[in-house]
Amino acid sequence: MNWSAIITTYNSGKVIRDALDSLLALDPVEHPVDIIVVDNNSNDDTAAVLADYEDRINIILNESNLGLSRANNIGASFARVDSLFFLNPDVRVAPGAVSVLCEFQKDHPDAALLGPSMVDENGSLQSTARTWPTPVTVASRRTFFGRTSAGRRIAEDHMCRFSGKQALKSHWLVGAALWLTPSGKRTVGFMSERYFLYFEDVEWCLRAWKNGMEVWFVPEAVIEHVCRRESASPGRAMKHHLLSMLKFFLGHPAVAFGMGTEVSSV
Repeated sequence: MNWSAIITTYNSGKVIRDALDSLLALDPVEHPVDIIVVDNNSNDDTAAVLADYEDRINIILNESNLGLSRANNIGASFARVDSLFFLNPDVRVAPGAVSVLCEFQKDHPDAALLGPSMVDENGSLQSTARTWPTPVTVASRRTFFGRTSAGRRIAEDHMCRFSGKQALKSHWLVGAALWLTPSGKRTVGFMSERYFLYFEDVEWCLRAWKNGMEVWFVPEAVIEHVCRRESASPGRAMKHHLLSMLKFFLGHPAVAFGMGTEVSSV
């Protein structure tokens, strides 16, 4: 299994050790060819933690915070193989997940991006395969509208339409753990660097569909996602989210009006 792990860190000292240990503990059959960590000029102890692994991973220290997409793309440019697993620093890769994803990409030559199922520390399934976002779906999750029966129905459909135990095609996949296939790399390319943080995963999946490729949710592959990153303060995170959302909807107005690329379920 020839694949590379790409992780971007920013103030991730509390979680990155668990992520790296989970990768290094994989069976030799599943072990990545290389592990590339790109740090976006953290001001905590992330760099010191990474130094403990310097003989086992490739560490790139940026002189400033370049944003998630750009940092991920820098890491990908150093990868020695073409199957790339982009991971947040707050995940733990479970044994067997990589085997499932590698086998799946062999059997699905038109697949560009694959997303595993993600569970929290208690084993509860997280929503990671979703419908295209619209202003209405955003309102159903972020405003008082979500407290109404209509808002709850819209949010439920947005978050949970693509779920279950069987692999199925999804509109888009949450970027905390995204597998880029070799054919996806050739045809679709990397993340758009127009997005500093947020919506880079939505745009990437949309671009895959528009290029005639597929985006698959593969629940048999399981990743633990502990959600403890400190990539931005709440205020800065909201600012980046709003700016990226506006940029995405302006660039893809059809999606904003509920006319995103249609996807057959299987």
